[in-house]
Amino acid sequence: MTRDEKLGPSTSCVHVGSEPDPAHGAIAPPIYQTTTYAIPNVGELIARYRQRKPGFTYTSTGNPTQRLAEIKIAAVEGGEDAAVFSAGMAAITATITTLLGQGDEVLAQGDLYGETFHFFHMLQEKMGVKTHFFDTANVAKVESLINDRTRLLYLETPTNPTLKLVDIAKGVKIAKKHGITTVLDNTFASPMNQRGLAMGVDVVVESATKSMSGHHQAVCGVAVSTAERIRKIKSMRGQYGQTLDPFAAWLLAMGMQTMALRVERQNSNALSLAKLLEGHPKIRRVHYPGLESHQQHALAKRQMKGYGGLLAFEVKGGLDEVTRMFDHLKLVKLATSLGGVDTIATIPTISTHGSLSPEEKVKMGITDSLVRASVGIEDFEDLKRDFEEALSFV
Repeated sequence: MTRDEKLGPSTSCVHVGSEPDPAHGAIAPPIYQTTTYAIPNVGELIARYRQRKPGFTYTSTGNPTQRLAEIKIAAVEGGEDAAVFSAGMAAITATITTLLGQGDEVLAQGDLYGETFHFFHMLQEKMGVKTHFFDTANVAKVESLINDRTRLLYLETPTNPTLKLVDIAKGVKIAKKHGITTVLDNTFASPMNQRGLAMGVDVVVESATKSMSGHHQAVCGVAVSTAERIRKIKSMRGQYGQTLDPFAAWLLAMGMQTMALRVERQNSNALSLAKLLEGHPKIRRVHYPGLESHQQHALAKRQMKGYGGLLAFEVKGGLDEVTRMFDHLKLVKLATSLGGVDTIATIPTISTHGSLSPEEKVKMGITDSLVRASVGIEDFEDLKRDFEEALSFV
């Protein structure tokens, strides 16, 4: 079935791009685990390589299984086309370097995923691209930072790991006024909870490893935009060698079939856990945009359909107390990722943001007592019991 604007997101996840296998009628699509393709004649060879006709020539530039995932993702995100990558950072780096040239400048919020933060610093050293960082909660300030070299406004919301929000509509309005391209990392929200393209964002990038794939089985990334931008981004993908393996692409496409259901359950479980922890005597503070106590709860209600499966909380004490909690968790595993069916948690100051300097961590609010939890689809009563029992040892 080809993309249809009238289909709902859950229906799109299941049906868009998926047709019974013409050879045998199989409902599950086959995996095209091949590197190359036989081309019937020289005329066809010329047409494909000069992009006059659709068709595959080599899997580093395209593959039917990759294409299945791209069509599904484009439909769910509301974009013209999508490009899948070997990792989330591959999607981010290819997109940014496609859009920028030597001497250009970028506006980006101070709270970013650690590797993205380092990448922007590396751009200045390697490409002469300067990044101006602004307060995440005050996107209006970016207008004062714009000059004739500004080419890109980069947003990430909710942020990692303290779940601050950026006002997407406000950022887009400023960017459009000055002819600046906007890129949004939508990983923490997923397209089920937040659709950046519908709010005017030019390119959405995500670590598809997370909610899209959803089972901690495949490392992958995606960029979604207009067909013309994606064509250019795919060209950069090929130059960087960031192709997604066909089997990983198949796992991604299959994972997407249940994304709507999984995210709905994760939203519910995360909100319930956030409320439980907010009232717990061993917890100092909970960071979750679905809580009324969150500073930007009104913004979350305005730009998000759901609040996501990620939350962060600060245990009273320090690393010793956090360690005792983890030592007594049974269902919840100490692991670094998010968006999967099982609940996992990590300590950002050691793992996801361990490479940042102490000063950078302080600016982002990352302390030894901060825990980031990715809530899965388990029965909430079991999660509640696991956290309450573990916290009783703190």
